[in-house]
Amino acid sequence: MRKGRDVSSTFNIAIDGPAGAGKSTIAKKVARQLSFVYVDTGAMYRAMALYLTRKGLRRPDETNEAEKEAFRKKAAELCRDADITIVYRDGEQVVLLSGENANPYLRTEEVSSMASVSSAVPEVRVKLVELQQRLAAEQNVVMDGRDIGTVVLPNAQVKVYLTASVEVRAKRRYIENVQAVRSGAVKSEEDLDLEKIKADIAERDHRDMTRAVSPLKQAEDAVLVDSSDLGIDQVAEEILNLAADRLGRPRVVTASTAGFCFGVQNAVDTVYKEIEKGGDGPINTFGPIIHNENVVEELRQKGVGILNSVEEAKAQKDGTIIIRSHGVTKKTWEELSGGSAQVVDTTCTFVKKIHEIVHKASEEGKQIVIIGNHGHAETEGTVGWSSTPATVIETEEEARSYRADPQRIVCIVAQTTFNAEKFEKFVDLIAKNGYNIETNETICNATSERQAEARRIARQADVMIVIGGRGSSNTAKLYEICKAECADTYFIQTVDDLDLKLSGGEKIIGITAGASTPKNIIEEVQSNVRRTDF
Repeated sequence: MRKGRDVSSTFNIAIDGPAGAGKSTIAKKVARQLSFVYVDTGAMYRAMALYLTRKGLRRPDETNEAEKEAFRKKAAELCRDADITIVYRDGEQVVLLSGENANPYLRTEEVSSMASVSSAVPEVRVKLVELQQRLAAEQNVVMDGRDIGTVVLPNAQVKVYLTASVEVRAKRRYIENVQAVRSGAVKSEEDLDLEKIKADIAERDHRDMTRAVSPLKQAEDAVLVDSSDLGIDQVAEEILNLAADRLGRPRVVTASTAGFCFGVQNAVDTVYKEIEKGGDGPINTFGPIIHNENVVEELRQKGVGILNSVEEAKAQKDGTIIIRSHGVTKKTWEELSGGSAQVVDTTCTFVKKIHEIVHKASEEGKQIVIIGNHGHAETEGTVGWSSTPATVIETEEEARSYRADPQRIVCIVAQTTFNAEKFEKFVDLIAKNGYNIETNETICNATSERQAEARRIARQADVMIVIGGRGSSNTAKLYEICKAECADTYFIQTVDDLDLKLSGGEKIIGITAGASTPKNIIEEVQSNVRRTDF
């Protein structure tokens, strides 16, 4: 990939904003995508508190002005010789205090107590700003705080003021606290009072914005990003694209619908839950849990096997058999359920709905037509829920040549991941023969939204990347849709398959992924496309 123009010896991204806007989460994600160093300024303040504590300084009595002044003077004197920096070792951020890994000591009650008072000493803040600036001068960094763009890194190439409404930030904090309680943490009544949390956040905003030293404010050249209605990935991508603009690189636009759908996520999560249970007997899936070789191989390494026939399933006398999200035929379901092994059914709810429609309609004497792919696991399973012969239609020619009994209703369903436009076209072709049809639009909302978004991005992209397993039907359809809109479309399974050939004039690179593509694979591709070799 081409290099961006050289803006400086290092590239710095400054993210400021009020408490609860998601600065740290976003900053870490942006840094990871760009292979930059994320500078945790809060950790540096804690390291300074640790340094002062080791030098014998103790927290002053807040009611004693003379003691407070003596503390300030001593802290101002001692902090001058502090040597604090941040490095990454094995992917983990390590705060070094005079060369020592200070991470194990930064969250102690003593250090936290000291940090709350030492951070207010002006000389301490000046010293830490100096150390943070030195870090930024030596390497590419992403730094977040409340005065990064205005004081610490006034010359940062990208400045962002990340905010969200008080209501949204309070709700996020409330949800975090509730989840913490569910995990066994102890929280006060105030921590679980949404209105109190809201009031505390508003009060902190006022305090931060009106403080005498380095008040919270948006730098004049910072871009305002409101995360109230945006997800983490969307906010991170906006900031990453601001960096791309400065570097003269293409923007990367990733579909928000890319990756695991609800049904696939549920199926994969279920397998991992069964692994965690660690019960007796083997864990097997009936067929590959999803059409993604990487996920299947990862599960195999954890001891999860694959059963490819009912005979193999009957031979399993204990343990667990997991039915994948594609579902199985009625006969297979009954045979699996009648065995001695535990059966866990993760058939997608949308697929189950189709099974119910087909079973009921066929019992009523209606003729069943399934618009989907021949041989696909979901389609084959659906055929098996019809009590009368069902017809599978995959191509336009098959739709044109379909013939049925004109005296009986034709019940039409679709494979959940079928191309929505093709489905409508095939239904019209069947209807032209004068049959009394009963159409069920069973393409799931996630599939329709994924296809529509992929088409929308491909129309504006110079290059389009579609990520998914080679055996994934829904990914193949995404590729077909994108290729029709963007001639330069790549179909890859992992980042290892990606060999971009760019002319240098590309403005937008689009990315989407099939329902069986894990998030980490999507992020690896994003990072590769944005790789920072400057």
